[in-house]
This record gives sequence, C-alpha cells and structure tokens, in this order.
Amino acid sequence: MRINVLVPGIAVSGGMRVIFEYANGLVSRGHRVTLVCPTSLDRTEGREPFKKRLGRWGRYLFADRRVGWFDLRAKLHVVPDLRPRHIPPADLTIATWWRTAEALAECGPQAGTPLYFVQGYEIWAGPRERVESTYRLPMRKLVVASWLRRLLIERFGQEPGEVRGPMISGVNFSLFYNDRKVFRDPPTIGMIYRPVTWRGTQDGLQAFERVRAKHPKVRLLMFGHEWPTIEAPEDVEYHRDPPQPRLREFYSSCEIWVNPSWHEGLPLPPMEAMACQSALVTTDVGVEDYVIPGVTALVVPPRDPDALEQAILRLIEDPALLQSLARAGYEHIKAFTWDKAVQHFEAELLDAVGR
Repeated sequence: MRINVLVPGIAVSGGMRVIFEYANGLVSRGHRVTLVCPTSLDRTEGREPFKKRLGRWGRYLFADRRVGWFDLRAKLHVVPDLRPRHIPPADLTIATWWRTAEALAECGPQAGTPLYFVQGYEIWAGPRERVESTYRLPMRKLVVASWLRRLLIERFGQEPGEVRGPMISGVNFSLFYNDRKVFRDPPTIGMIYRPVTWRGTQDGLQAFERVRAKHPKVRLLMFGHEWPTIEAPEDVEYHRDPPQPRLREFYSSCEIWVNPSWHEGLPLPPMEAMACQSALVTTDVGVEDYVIPGVTALVVPPRDPDALEQAILRLIEDPALLQSLARAGYEHIKAFTWDKAVQHFEAELLDAVGR
C-alpha cells in the first residue's frame, strides 16, 4: 500500500518519534511509506511579495533532507508547502497535526483515503477555533489515548466508529533498557526540562526544592533541548540536546523519574523511564492507558507541587516501595512493544482503506 504521512517537521520530539516508529514498522511490513515534510505551512494561493517568495524557496532549497537523530527507513519527501500539487499520489494519506489536517482536507482523490492521527488536543499550538475545527473534519481519526477518544466523541460529535484507538505507542527496547539496575541512597531524581508552562517544569522544581529541604543529599538530573530560562537549583545536572543513545543512561541513573505535565496526549518519557527501571511519579495526564496507579507508578493531580512533593518523599522514605514500584513498572511496560503497536496501526489503516 502507498502511504503518505504529512508531518510538520523532523525536529526531535516525542510526537515525531512515534510517527517515525510507525513509518519504519509499516515499511518493514512491505508498505511504501513517504513522509511529506513542508518547509512552509503557509498554503496561500496567488501572488505574494518577492521577499516572501524568495524566503519560501530559500527554506525549501536549503532544508535538511535527512533525519540525523533517528534511523528513518521510510522515504522523506521535502516539499515547499502542503498544497495538493505537492502531495504524491497514494492509497492513503495521514495527517499528523492540525495544520496538516487542514491541508489534507483540501486534497483530492489522488491522496487516497484521508486519515487523521491525533496525538494531542493541540489548542496550545494555534488558534483554538481552527484547531478544534479539524476534529470535526469528515475523515476517520486514530487517537493515541482513551481520553482523546472520549473528547472527540463527547465534545466534537464524532461517531464512535470513526474515532479509533487508543493507538498506544510502544517502547524501543533496543534503546531504552537497564538490565542491572542499582538503587542508590540518596536517590537521584530525574525530569525533562521543558520551557512551556503547561509541561509543569516549575511544579517539578518546586517539589524538588521542598524535598531537598528535608533530604539535602538528593540530586536532580534534567535534560532538554533548550538552555534553561527558569530558575533551577545551581547544582542541577543539566544536559542540553543530548544524543538519543544517552537518554537510556540518564533514565537508568535515576531512582525516581518525575513527569509533572499539565497536558499531554500519551507521553513517551514515563514509558521510557519505566523501561529503564526508574520508579515513576506522574501527573494523571495522558498515562491512563499504560499506568496502574499505586502499582506501577504513583499518580498525582496536575498543577499540584504539594502532591508531587509528597509522592517523591514517600518513595525516598520507603526504599522497599521505591524498588517494588520500579520493578513492577518495568515488568508492566515490557508488554508495550512497537511490534504490537504497528500491527494494530496497520490493521486500522487497512480497515480505513477497505471502507
């Protein structure tokens, strides 16, 4: 089957990792997968100022045409924009972001069956009215999490049979593993640095400072793609834009991993931390499909630094609980393989085309 996947870019992110893993899996199953990546998401027709046109073509001519951070085996097709004439003929075309869904809605039969892969409630990424209008488009939706399926059915009036999922991501166990976990005392706490408020980084830092007031030797390790712009402890071990193979090292070196987000689709870092046998403390945001509260992770409400602090303290002050939680999380997450995820995804694609 010829499959187009419309992507907004190729930069490092959890959402792009998911798309690339599915693309590779589909290629391994014999499908011809093309990732269509525009250098501009502006699809305005007609004449435009010379400088704007020059900038558009400059971005296209000098754009990266390979993914340096991921071993992508699908074809990457860079285009100036996502107007229909730049999208190759296919049996099925998948939108992966609200702007790509807008573009797909304007394509004709040459793009094949349209399908919208929804990885989050993306009102943070654009005008709310425009984002939400894409959830009403007349195309089948695949969603990554149960809460997204409920949202599209209950708030946006989608037919239950046309919102499929959850399409729960897998874990790349060749990249994320720890066969010889060592639990140290005092423990190291890990967390991703993300500069946007709704990722909850400030909540996690507040919780850590309160924990360290009671346990001064506890350390904090963070990694992210930007230089920190919010106040953080002076002695935090921070790694900026690390190579992907080093992520396993960071997860594995932490006894406790904290996910403080206010809003997520289906976050990958908690799954990766569990695969590396770190005990997980997470907000109840996007994790319901792979976490068993109190068994494989401690789950707290979002926007609540006090609850994060108490959960972390509980693990620090009860090493037996910390270790049992880490091991239970590891045993549980082993079932979430990319082979199963791709098999499920492929079945949904074939069903959509077969309608």
